[in-house]
Amino acid sequence: MPLPDSLKPGDVLLTRGAGWISRAICLLDGSEVSHASLALDRDTVAEAVGEGLRTVSFEQALDEHDLAVGHTLTQAPADMAPVLDVARGYLARGTSYAHQQILLLAVLCVTRRAPMPPGGRRMVRTVLDQAAAAVNTMAERGRQPMICSEFVYRCHLEAHPQPPYALSIGGDGQVDGPTLLRWARTHPALPALAPGLAGTFDPGSAESALAPLVAAYATAVGKTSTLPTVLRPPAPPVLTDPSDEELLTSMVTFGNALHRARHPQVPDGGLPPEQALDQISAMEAQPDFVTPGDLLRTTSLTEKFRRATAAKAPSKLAGIPLPGH
Repeated sequence: MPLPDSLKPGDVLLTRGAGWISRAICLLDGSEVSHASLALDRDTVAEAVGEGLRTVSFEQALDEHDLAVGHTLTQAPADMAPVLDVARGYLARGTSYAHQQILLLAVLCVTRRAPMPPGGRRMVRTVLDQAAAAVNTMAERGRQPMICSEFVYRCHLEAHPQPPYALSIGGDGQVDGPTLLRWARTHPALPALAPGLAGTFDPGSAESALAPLVAAYATAVGKTSTLPTVLRPPAPPVLTDPSDEELLTSMVTFGNALHRARHPQVPDGGLPPEQALDQISAMEAQPDFVTPGDLLRTTSLTEKFRRATAAKAPSKLAGIPLPGH
């Protein structure tokens, strides 16, 4: 299946996955999309997923996604070759980069001012623990974490650091209130904490662990309509939140995993807690920390294509582990 006639190589394809992690990203990012990729030619899309940067057909890019939105540069240059050249350069060394959606979700959980109803922190802690395991797996395989939308943003920015190629990223759709990361920095228990042990990451297990938690969160914030019928359990469970110390430990563990992915030499016992939180702050503060929702909202891109399809439960929910996308 080729690209729709309304899209061309160099355009941005934003999609919404049909799984629980995808829907949690939408909830936390205040957006209707959870993944970003770049049209490389008339039938090929480039994207960052669990096994690294890769190319797939347009049809494969829509697999297990129930919404696709195509965007093109608002001020379209005559030549998209600079953007495509950057993308192909990354693909040539693509095995050094990888992305699991759980990584994006973890950063959103602690840096966005999202509502945090009872049970919300239980979801956040599970996300952080799963993300730490995912990042550690990347580090063991010699791969650097790269968020899917970061790849798309970099292709435009590195083509030329000024408009029309560079994308302007503005408002993030956050609600009022403090972030969990800010709360953690001032908590009196933080200095005495040590990182926990991150287990082995498996995409299917992560989906299963998060399913009731995301359902309960969506119910608590009045957003169950964002979940396709195939993902709606009869009644989300009543959840108890972790203690402050448990949540803080999970944040420290995740921060240490991020450090390990960038710097193989990790001090015995891990980083001091404050420095572990710095690793999360550094990731969120990077100019290229751009979410799929940011790409959907930017005025630098204009919508040219939209397609909604019937929701289909992803294979992960059937116990078949797939790369995060």
